[in-house]
Amino acid sequence: MKGCIVKEFFTFIFFALVASSPSFPQISQITRLPVQNPSQSIKESVPIWLSENEIMIFYVNESLDTVFSTKSNNRGLSWEEPKMISKIDVFFNQHETHLTALKNTSGRLFLAWTIFEESMKLIYSDDNGASWSEPMSILGAGWHPVFQKRSSFLNLTEWDDGKLCLSFYSYGISTNFYKLSTDFGLSWSEDANEFPGISGSVLKELSIISIDENKLLAVFEKSKSNSSGIYSRTSSDNGLSWTDLIVISDDPYQEVRPKIAKLGDGNIVLAYVRNNVIAEFNYSENNIYYKISEDFGTTWSAENQFTRYLGEDTFVSSTSIQNNTFVTFATDRFSTADPTEDTFQISYGILGESVEKFTPPKVINTTAPEQFVDIENKEFVYQATVIDDEEVSKVVAVIADSVYMEEMFDDGMHYDGEANDLIFGNVFPIIVTRYESGYYLNANKIQLPLSNNGVIADVNIPIGQNASILAEDNYQSLSRYNAFVTLAGGGSTGKYEEGSFLFSSGFFLSGYTNGELWTNAIASASLTEDYLAGIVNSNPEDPLFNFYVVGKDDAPFGSSWLKWKDAVSLGAEFYDGDGDGFYNPIDKNWNGTWDTSEDMPMLIGDEIAWCVYNDGLPKEQRRYNTIDPQGIEVRQTIFATAEPALENVIFIRYSILNTGLVAEVMDSIYFGIYEDGDLGDFSDDVVGCDTLLQSGFFYNNRSDAQYGENCPAFFTTLLQGPVTYTNIQSDTAKINLGQLIGSENITGAKNKDISFHVFYIGGDPALRDPSNEIEARNYLTGRDRVGNIPDPCTFAYGEVRGGINCNEVDSKYWFSGDPVTDVGWICTQNQDMRNLVSTGPFDLEKGKPQEIIIAYVIGRGTDYFNSITVARENVQRAIEEYESNFATMSYSPPPPTNPVTSYILYQNYPNPFNPSTTFRYELPQDGVVTIDIYDILGQKVRTIVNEFQNANRYEINFNAIGLASGVYIYKMKVNDFITSKKMVLVK
Repeated sequence: MKGCIVKEFFTFIFFALVASSPSFPQISQITRLPVQNPSQSIKESVPIWLSENEIMIFYVNESLDTVFSTKSNNRGLSWEEPKMISKIDVFFNQHETHLTALKNTSGRLFLAWTIFEESMKLIYSDDNGASWSEPMSILGAGWHPVFQKRSSFLNLTEWDDGKLCLSFYSYGISTNFYKLSTDFGLSWSEDANEFPGISGSVLKELSIISIDENKLLAVFEKSKSNSSGIYSRTSSDNGLSWTDLIVISDDPYQEVRPKIAKLGDGNIVLAYVRNNVIAEFNYSENNIYYKISEDFGTTWSAENQFTRYLGEDTFVSSTSIQNNTFVTFATDRFSTADPTEDTFQISYGILGESVEKFTPPKVINTTAPEQFVDIENKEFVYQATVIDDEEVSKVVAVIADSVYMEEMFDDGMHYDGEANDLIFGNVFPIIVTRYESGYYLNANKIQLPLSNNGVIADVNIPIGQNASILAEDNYQSLSRYNAFVTLAGGGSTGKYEEGSFLFSSGFFLSGYTNGELWTNAIASASLTEDYLAGIVNSNPEDPLFNFYVVGKDDAPFGSSWLKWKDAVSLGAEFYDGDGDGFYNPIDKNWNGTWDTSEDMPMLIGDEIAWCVYNDGLPKEQRRYNTIDPQGIEVRQTIFATAEPALENVIFIRYSILNTGLVAEVMDSIYFGIYEDGDLGDFSDDVVGCDTLLQSGFFYNNRSDAQYGENCPAFFTTLLQGPVTYTNIQSDTAKINLGQLIGSENITGAKNKDISFHVFYIGGDPALRDPSNEIEARNYLTGRDRVGNIPDPCTFAYGEVRGGINCNEVDSKYWFSGDPVTDVGWICTQNQDMRNLVSTGPFDLEKGKPQEIIIAYVIGRGTDYFNSITVARENVQRAIEEYESNFATMSYSPPPPTNPVTSYILYQNYPNPFNPSTTFRYELPQDGVVTIDIYDILGQKVRTIVNEFQNANRYEINFNAIGLASGVYIYKMKVNDFITSKKMVLVK
């Protein structure tokens, strides 16, 4: 069937796109670009056709921090090794760089991209890409400077009069603009020309070309609701006015990402992506299509299908020469057994010349039917729907990151539904449980579900495990599909041993902005959740804002270390081994383990989980619905260790940042550690405060329905309070970040201790949940809900015992007595309590985060009072661990997997080079290393290394500025070892 479709389709070729004459090489089939890194997911590319046989492709790596180029001198049959064109300093999260490229009539090459929140960037080359200018910054458009830095969907074109046009879409005002250059790209119009929009629709991917004297054609994507189409407008006065819309393609499905070019015969070719829906499976596929216009865009030919894969072909881009159009696009058809995640790769072909031959099966969904999930016996049924334009020959499921592998069947006998219904199934073991959203911390005896908007415990995290489906058709075309298999809900509440200890926790934050009081909180049990996942003014549903988790047993430089790049872009700390200020986890000496000269994530203990959230919930959705968001971000880090001394401790670090969205300084801030602790039976808890240990705590004073006679005690301890300045030089505040990253000592300042401890009770008339910002502020400053300071002598919820004068008890710390000895101010109420330990006041200055570290500590002894004693001992160990800057929790790398055993000098790369290249070498012994450069006549021209070095692997960069083109020899001498190699400098 496949052969017939291909033959019939390509028998008919539009005359405007006929293949070049036989003297030129033919790209007979759509082909994967061979030089790209197969372990990365590479989506964005843009080609330039330099001459009949010369084609250059630019593409961006997975982390969007580097632009590469590769060149073909035989019309795409083979490609040179990639060349790094430019680094991209992307500090704000963005999913595309919106690459666009152009060769103008003067022969100059242009390449442009955008850095969100900064500007568009443009570089040019006058030597066919051998060298490039420094990046030029081009601001976008809009009335506000922020909007001028938020540009996307860039497209470069050249008009018949030689003007260059850079069109772009401006976020914030959702409008398209274009800027012009009349000096071959050296400068661009300061004011942008606005392209007319359409009410109720979004226009993107604007491209503008000349079609006649003073006449322009604009092609763009128009989106509305759930549909998108390709449209155009024309202008007969060089853009001063534009016609009404002209429909190019807008059927019931979606057409997106139009790319246009003018051919040598004056015709216009349009390539775009079509999203087709397969109704039977409620599934959509993406393929590349094209149309031709012979009358300057007035009418268009019938639609021609270029790719025929049942998966995703997208990110199309094109370049034309004479009457030929070369297309690049991203496709997921090459995702196979390695790597462990779905990847996109760049493919290419020539319209009307290259045919489709590799179309592997597509797994469109997987499921684990609830009725066939057996948690107790650790088994589940896994099903996958697999489609192809050929018969599917084999489907295999790989479970839990390759721990288990088994074939799936479509025979009606393996829990797969009916035979031959394209649903494959089988029974699989439950091996490793993971979490689909949020995170479920399982540290020794403590299990704690976490939400990425700051809620702790009161969140249900689905449990499942990773799986991959490998599908193969009769042509041995293989595809891979990765999924998270949801098996059950993890359940809410924090659990300890056989019971629960925590229903909900988080914090309260209150202060003044320009004299106005505000309070916000993460206190779900008090119906107050004012924070959203992500950074300020972002989409909380973006998966970028989930948890970033790194464990001590994770492979160095593996997936969790690489994913930490996204965390760093959002504000997470990292160990900067090479001291360059950037996080780049690379095994620089290739020994298979981490060394102190290499970057790594912030990792303290056995496991660390990091996320960021902000107080962006609109005020009308808040419980305190008169309070606007304050532009506060909280970067939350939770970590723990299996070390016996700390097995009952969870550390939480809150980095609280004023982004300056509302005010430069917020003052009189109080931070309150909030918990609704439920020690087993929620109705019998008692609360207390240990001022010596900077802690509030929950305990029982009688047998508990879940835990029995030895119910545990639960402490929350302030380890590092916010910093306030005293201007006393003998005072020192401390910020601890672990042994690897280090600590900061701030003279003339102190860390605040706990300021108040209170409790409140849901539904209690006098001490109920705060219903507005003033009541919450009252609790944070040691008062009851309505602002009264309790008198320990008369407070109805407790007594002062053991001969202590009640008039001498500090009312700031409610129930600061010792229940073990029954001395001091003791709580006498067994109820569903909420604890609040506050610290302050302090300021939040723009861009200067306040770092607060707390610990959740549990102790369980021989009875409920002995549990308090055990918990206090555990708290003391947590304090000592903090004061040592987490010395026992410091990371220890695994042994090298590739030890250095012999002297090796590797071939330099790149080679040939201009003007710099890299040398790598290995030393099995210490010694004085000398590396000299000689010309072809044997004259020494440079010494690049001459120093004592320890046994290890090394990498150095050599810049040949000042040397002439030619062959050179580099020679390494160390101890008794001497070797040399040749290299070629080409300028």
